[in-house]
Amino acid sequence: IAGVKICHAAPSVSHLLFADDSLNLIRANEGDAHHLQEIMDLYERCSGQMINKAKSAVLFSKNTKPPQKLEVCTTLQVNRETMSEKYLGLPVHVGRSRGNTFAYLKDRIWNRIQGWKEKFLSLVGKEILIKAVAQAIPTFAMGCFDITKSLCDEISSMVCRFWWNQQEGKRKIHWLSKDQMMKSKNEGGLGFRDIYAFNWAMLAKQGWRLWQNPDSLYARILKAKYFPNTSVLQAGPNGGMSYTWRSVLRGIELMKRGIIWRVGNGRNLKIWSDPWLPRGDSWRPITP
Repeated sequence: IAGVKICHAAPSVSHLLFADDSLNLIRANEGDAHHLQEIMDLYERCSGQMINKAKSAVLFSKNTKPPQKLEVCTTLQVNRETMSEKYLGLPVHVGRSRGNTFAYLKDRIWNRIQGWKEKFLSLVGKEILIKAVAQAIPTFAMGCFDITKSLCDEISSMVCRFWWNQQEGKRKIHWLSKDQMMKSKNEGGLGFRDIYAFNWAMLAKQGWRLWQNPDSLYARILKAKYFPNTSVLQAGPNGGMSYTWRSVLRGIELMKRGIIWRVGNGRNLKIWSDPWLPRGDSWRPITP
């Protein structure tokens, strides 16, 4: 199995595994499909478990011709061809309307909290529900995409309305502003999460992973595609880039504002906020 490359210099990827989900990447020809079927047959004989072909699906690229599709599906004995809107809970394609693409996050949060009768929950119960459930739902998506400030504000407003409502369908006075509620309890707030700031922090973490683990598969693929001749700290936007990379770039810019560098003998510390970081042997990064 040759696997798939996103560009000429990128490493070949033949499979990706996440929890109980397996994604196999092959060329759309009978040879690769036959070898993949042999591997699955071997797995069934060794493990005693059978692969459920009814729950399996094949996704082809736009350039695949119908005869090739039929040949691969016949060899793999999979009849379902899919172009799902989501994979592992994340959108496969981000269109021009990012609000519509990530609107499902707002719907999921609303469906979780609207089933609870506000009058039957104490303030402590509401706080736990908001922090442990409502604000945790978009975390996975925020680690990969910039879900837009407007959507983050809508989610925060929804959470605030749920907090102040005492009876279902009735509006009550909001005695504290949304910004005040997001402050820590030591500062007089309620400790609710600033979703937009958290989104930026999660994207900055992705940039940090690229910088600290340049030999990982994730870093090698993105480097080959988007910044082959520079470091991740000097990477910039280019034509035809994916929305995922555009989101990671925002996190990288945020990360560069807070990088701490050691000068000379290490006795002096400096926080460097300039987008063009200094070069030379006297500068080296400190791991936070």
